[in-house]
Amino acid sequence: MTATNTPVTRSEGYKYPPVTEAVIGINFAEDLSKALLKSISDKLAKNYPIHEPLQNISVKFDLSHLAGKDRKAFTEVVEGHRRSSQDMTELALALPNSLVVSQLAPYPSWATFSKRFMRDWKLLKRTLGYREIKRIGVRYINRIDIPTTGPLVHHEQFLNVFPRVPDMLSPLMAGAVQTMSYFEDIKCKLTLNSGVVESPILNHTSFLLDLDVGREIDVPQNDKDIFELLDAMRLKKNQVFEACVSQRARDEIFNGDRNGK
Repeated sequence: MTATNTPVTRSEGYKYPPVTEAVIGINFAEDLSKALLKSISDKLAKNYPIHEPLQNISVKFDLSHLAGKDRKAFTEVVEGHRRSSQDMTELALALPNSLVVSQLAPYPSWATFSKRFMRDWKLLKRTLGYREIKRIGVRYINRIDIPTTGPLVHHEQFLNVFPRVPDMLSPLMAGAVQTMSYFEDIKCKLTLNSGVVESPILNHTSFLLDLDVGREIDVPQNDKDIFELLDAMRLKKNQVFEACVSQRARDEIFNGDRNGK
C-alpha cells in the first residue's frame, strides 16, 4: 500500500501496536466544582489506587491596546486529580472541565480500553448527574521506531506524512507536520501531528504519529450514542493510521502481524 491507495476500512490491529498512549476524553460545557472533583476522585480510587493532586498555574497578560498603561497580569489556577493503577499504565484524570481515561504502553486492545472507559463513565454518572457534554475525543499517540542503518533515515519510505521542502533543503535531518481535517460522515475533526522525537531505542530513529479525533457538533449526550461514536472514531483513526504508514513499515516494523487490536 502506498500514499495513493484508498485507506483500508478493516478494524484489525497489530500484535505489537506502536501506541505509546491512548486517550478517551469527555469535555463539559460547564466546569465541575472542587467538591465534585474530589467525589469523582474518591469514586475512582477502587480501580486507580495511586493518587496525585494536580495544580496548573498559568499567568496571562492583557496586551491589547485598550489596556493602555493599565496592563495587568491574570493568574489562573486549575486544580484536579490524577489517579493511576499500581503499574502506572492505566490513568484517569478528573479536571474542572473534563474527564480523561488514558492507557499507556503496552496497549492491550480497543475492546479492553473502551470497556474500562465505559466502566469508569457509568461509575461516575451517579456522582455527576446530568452534565452537558461539549466535546468527545479519542487520541492515539504512536511512536514509529525505524532502525538506523546510515547517517540519515528516509522516513518517507515508512511514513506517508512528511514535510515537503525545496531540494536545496534536502535531505532533512528533522521536521514536523501538523494538519487538520474534517470527516463529514462522523462530524469529527482530526488533528494530526507528526515529527522526529528522541528515540529510547539504541540505533533507531523515532517518529511521532499523533492522531486526535474529536466531535464538537451535535455531541451525543446519552450513553448509547456516546459509545457508538467512540467506536466510529476508533475506526476512523484506524483508517487514518493505515493511510499514513507505508507497506514497508507494516512489513519491517509492525511485522505485518494483525490480531484484532
